[in-house]
Amino acid sequence: MRILGIDPGLINTGYGLIDTDGSNFKTVEGGVVRTKSSEPMEKRLFSIYKVIREVIQEFEPKVVAIEDLHARFAKTALLLGQARGVAVMAAGEAGLSVFNYQPTRAKNLVTGSGRADKEQMKLAIAAHLGDSDAAKNEHVADAFSIAIAHAIISRSSAVSAIEAAN
Repeated sequence: MRILGIDPGLINTGYGLIDTDGSNFKTVEGGVVRTKSSEPMEKRLFSIYKVIREVIQEFEPKVVAIEDLHARFAKTALLLGQARGVAVMAAGEAGLSVFNYQPTRAKNLVTGSGRADKEQMKLAIAAHLGDSDAAKNEHVADAFSIAIAHAIISRSSAVSAIEAAN
């Protein structure tokens, strides 16, 4: 299964695509959508949407896993929510299911600790993917961690039982 992980941000939106066969993970592609704070909001949001849409079209993931909002301040949450919203819209346009993960849950699943620091995350992501270059950028690393978290959760027998019941 191909999973697109997204770490939404208004200045930097990270994305990471992985392939998984259930227990093995492989890096497909990772990158960052960068916008300038000097540009109008609508242009910045469109840039994020456009790149995520192009990534979906080119790499054809089966699902999207995205970092859930975790901002402490209302204004930050509102801005992050807009960036997150256009990424989710691109997934919806492609007919993809979107799964939401809190950063601490992803950290816990990927490293074993919800309080892992950036270096621990980078090392764990490199180990999971067998690719030391995959986690060089923090936004791409966060996106890969969200994708890996979804891969771990989706192979869980509890998740399979819940999906079978629906």
